Amino acid sequence: MTLKARAYCYLGAFSASCVLLAACTPANGTIPTPPAATSSPASATPPETAQEREERLAYEAAEKAYRTFRAEYNRLYRAEGGSAKPTIVMKDNAAGPYLRSMLAFLKHKVDNDRHSDRGVRIAYVRPGGYSPKELILLVCEDGSRVKIFDTTGKQVSHGGVSKLTLYVRPIEGRWKVWNGDQEMVRACD
Repeated sequence: MTLKARAYCYLGAFSASCVLLAACTPANGTIPTPPAATSSPASATPPETAQEREERLAYEAAEKAYRTFRAEYNRLYRAEGGSAKPTIVMKDNAAGPYLRSMLAFLKHKVDNDRHSDRGVRIAYVRPGGYSPKELILLVCEDGSRVKIFDTTGKQVSHGGVSKLTLYVRPIEGRWKVWNGDQEMVRACD
């Protein structure tokens, strides 16, 4: 391209820019000020997909079911006497083999007139795997400070620390703890 042709090209581009700028200028001839910068920075995380939202809500509901069940179980185990029948709270949050196992522990407590001084502390609850039909919660329960007493107030046993793999399923429109595996450990990590 010759120097003269290049000059015409630049002049044409400059003229087109002026025409465009004039077209964007308000009728009164003033150049608008740019909009003020927003005070909130743009989010660095991308928006949640429908699948991610479904999974997040399922984990939240499953963890709530587990924590609610555990709180009710702790309440019953701390009480002297009692019954080994499931409460409404227990049935709303657990089913299947897990509920049967926990009721067997309560029956042993009732049959042997035992109670604890406190409930098991939940050290953590973590997601372990998800499908719409079942999800896994990885849990560590710390009962190392729990003392078990008989009806005379004599300490007859103590609690321990367990890592649990809990299988939670949607049953009757709610996520319920369905089954689990337990491993006794020295501490939650």
